[in-house]
Amino acid sequence: MVSKPTLVVTALAMLAALSAGPIASVAQPQEAKLPPVAYAPLPERAAIPAAMACADLPGQDLLSVEGAPSRISSAVLEKKGTVEYCRVKGMIAPQIQFELYLPTQTYTGRYLQGGCGGACGVIYDSVSPRCNNAQAFGGAFAVSFNNSGHVGPEPMDTLWAAYAPQLREDFAYRAAHVTAVVSKQILATYYGRKPDHSYFIGCSNGGREAMMEAQRYPDDFDGIVAGAPALWITAGVTRIIHESQVAQDAAGNPVLTDESTALLHKAVMNACDGLDGLEDGQIDNPRVCNFDPAKLICKPGTTQGCITARQADVMRKLYRGAVDAQGRSLFLGGEPYGSELLWTGPGSFLSRGYALAANQIKFMIYGGNSHQSFDWTNWKPDAAAVKDLLKAGGYYNANNPDLSAFKAKGGKLLMWQGEADNAGGSYLLPDYYQRVRDTMGGFAGTDPFLRVYMLPGVYHCSGGTVAYQHDLLGQMINWVERGTAPDAIVGTAILDDGTIRNRPVYPYPVQARYKGKGDINAADSFRPVRPKEAPNDRYDWVGATIVGGEPPTS
Repeated sequence: MVSKPTLVVTALAMLAALSAGPIASVAQPQEAKLPPVAYAPLPERAAIPAAMACADLPGQDLLSVEGAPSRISSAVLEKKGTVEYCRVKGMIAPQIQFELYLPTQTYTGRYLQGGCGGACGVIYDSVSPRCNNAQAFGGAFAVSFNNSGHVGPEPMDTLWAAYAPQLREDFAYRAAHVTAVVSKQILATYYGRKPDHSYFIGCSNGGREAMMEAQRYPDDFDGIVAGAPALWITAGVTRIIHESQVAQDAAGNPVLTDESTALLHKAVMNACDGLDGLEDGQIDNPRVCNFDPAKLICKPGTTQGCITARQADVMRKLYRGAVDAQGRSLFLGGEPYGSELLWTGPGSFLSRGYALAANQIKFMIYGGNSHQSFDWTNWKPDAAAVKDLLKAGGYYNANNPDLSAFKAKGGKLLMWQGEADNAGGSYLLPDYYQRVRDTMGGFAGTDPFLRVYMLPGVYHCSGGTVAYQHDLLGQMINWVERGTAPDAIVGTAILDDGTIRNRPVYPYPVQARYKGKGDINAADSFRPVRPKEAPNDRYDWVGATIVGGEPPTS
């Protein structure tokens, strides 16, 4: 008998949808207890004690840091778990607030910078994947976070971006870079030497920040872990508003119900769970799934255990994604098969996404200078509208496939995304990876520095139909410091009967396949299978060839 996987849903995970557009964020979501993850042992390094008193750091002059004049406002000793840190707070001009955790006795010459989420505006104190906090704050790393250069008003309000080109540029890419510059300067002062190795880890908008670092500032980090990266912020508003438009009736009431999406999810799992040869409560590749919701429409005289024709139409449109009048895709698809249980939650695009996207258009993309009468209810974008969005706000997008400078510098990049990611969809990361391969010589050109992992059953950054946790930071550390490129990474999840499931995931496009015997919850019951032909994952949509953009000027 197959144990039923545990479903973990967090409203913030649904809202932190930077692959389709940013929101202001709050503390990272907490979910069910962590499973017993198998961590990759880190290379041993001698501890480097502090070279000065923590309390003396605020007196250090950082105003002369080139391009990033800074000031430390406080530095106090405190414990995080059993590790003593000098916790530093400061600001980088004009408004980038940062915090830096400096181990006093256990630092090993490693600097780790964590990404922010949504539209940021706050300072995080944890990284994603959540299991990697045990390593991040185990004492070996100096760890920093920043607020992306502004203080956010509320979760769906990006008013901070209006009439503030510097704040928009800081959020887009500058804040992460100058935080790295200033943090390394502080480390050099506090420990008497610069860090030996520097790492970045982030998810959603943090994944976008990670990719901005690889693309724009290849010298900042030796290793980067980019989860569910928000590569296309500006075009993503088309998908967000599309979902709000199709999922509400004329009175603004939701068309879908919890019952209807539960029925759909069950039917999708029945149709697609076994496509990989094993029915195990997860869909390994939603891109090969194809289920028509019309099969669930109520027969005459039946009202229970079925859906209405209107609901079926909405479901089809959610899978399809935003299209123009000619049927051309305006973004990289819609909701992935397997994500249905998130559609009717309070944080889904279907319920309040329009408020998020309208604010993005008014303030983040057009800077408050135009589109102030934007009405989401009757917006029908076409190719020209999408291209104008990309022209106005292209500098937010981390979609440049040319990573040659990062590769030449010796950097390592690990990208990952959940296959049931309701925010990012299932096409965005494979499409980008394809474009990188096309630009840099195929797998032979990218394998030496880039690996991509698609995680079956996982939602946006956390949770999932099977809420796997993967040690990605440890894999990156070993790749950079030992030269050991990651291959199989074992994900661990707790099923609803308490069973521990361990399942390997291989660098895309290699898939894990059941050997035909053995415990399906044991990693060694699976083997890697490479497709007979290399995939072509380019997604055809109207903005596909538009890369990046110039910084804001007004």
